[in-house]
Amino acid sequence: MERTTFCLLFYIRRTKLNRNGEAPIMMRITVNGVRVDASVKKTILPEFWSAAKGKALEKKREYKELNLYLDSIRLRIMKIQRELEIEEVSVSANSVLDRFQGKDAPVQRTLFEVFREHNDKCVQLSGTDMAPATVQRYETSLKHTRDFVWETYHKKDVLLDEVSRQFIEDYEFWLKTEKKCCHNTATKYLKNFKKIIRIALAKGWMKIRF
Repeated sequence: MERTTFCLLFYIRRTKLNRNGEAPIMMRITVNGVRVDASVKKTILPEFWSAAKGKALEKKREYKELNLYLDSIRLRIMKIQRELEIEEVSVSANSVLDRFQGKDAPVQRTLFEVFREHNDKCVQLSGTDMAPATVQRYETSLKHTRDFVWETYHKKDVLLDEVSRQFIEDYEFWLKTEKKCCHNTATKYLKNFKKIIRIALAKGWMKIRF
């Protein structure tokens, strides 16, 4: 496998001074010879910047804090590089910057959004590929799950990544105590619920944590 060359440096734009005579601090990400530049949203007086070291001269307390801020960016960028490699995503200067700026963040789906989409499809299949009683059970399961989330978390919906093993165990206990479901009935509702989770996992909408 071809090795990826990676470099990150900080510099200032001396030709873009603000009214206070401060230069914007920039970062440059270079991957395999291709580079991309972006502002770090900080400025500094040029005489307090070391071009050789790519950081501020620590003659003032505020510049010590600035260097700590730049160090945190460096650590974040290096972490992103490793994340992309682990995810087997193409590592480029742009992909690293996009991840840093949150531009590649996936849209987070919610539990009831996926549940509702599933049940709507079931309604369309009612009487042909799915028994009406089964469709109704999914609707009841959705209602029970909504009630559980509201009574337990005081939320109208939850992100899929908020669903954990503990969430499912608490839901089962709630069905048996609050809804007075017998073991077999609670198991059926849990089966319906877990189908929604399997769909979300298959679509890559949530992480496997249980």
